Amino acid sequence: MKIFFFGGTFDPPHNGHQAIVNYCLEKCDKLILVPNKKSPHKINHPNASSRQRKKMLSILFTHNKINICEFELKSAFDNYTYLTIDYLKKKYKSSDLTMIIGNDQLLSLKNWKNINYLLSEVKILCFNRFVSKNLELKKSLKYNLEFVENFKINISSEMIRENILSKSFVNIEPMLDKKII
Repeated sequence: MKIFFFGGTFDPPHNGHQAIVNYCLEKCDKLILVPNKKSPHKINHPNASSRQRKKMLSILFTHNKINICEFELKSAFDNYTYLTIDYLKKKYKSSDLTMIIGNDQLLSLKNWKNINYLLSEVKILCFNRFVSKNLELKKSLKYNLEFVENFKINISSEMIRENILSKSFVNIEPMLDKKII
């Protein structure tokens, strides 16, 4: 079985995430969304709670091939991707795992914990918005990496949060309960 997994804070999930998922659905048997409690490489905690982010993901993604994995949300410790890979390998024995990342993550990949193990266990599908920078990087990589070139989605969770805060719209809880988001 071909399983793709897409991790992130998803604070909030947006149409860029949706475009990535829609692209990947055609290439896999199952797509697993893995929201994290807090990225170990970031100082700040997410603005939305784990429950809120999971709820937003479940509203945005309803396809029957998509599952939301709570492994990282329920972890008592900082969770690293290699631990998630271990979990997925045990749960989906004999499956082919592909990790979905953006090129911003690719550029910092060498700093990830147990990176050699990670690279030996999964394929990587990288969504690339900055072609010139990554063409050089692509030539230097020695692991199983595929680029989706010119993925022109100019949105980020950070941009959305800034827009919400600038309009003094901070509490999204009532909207989640009413399925407006």
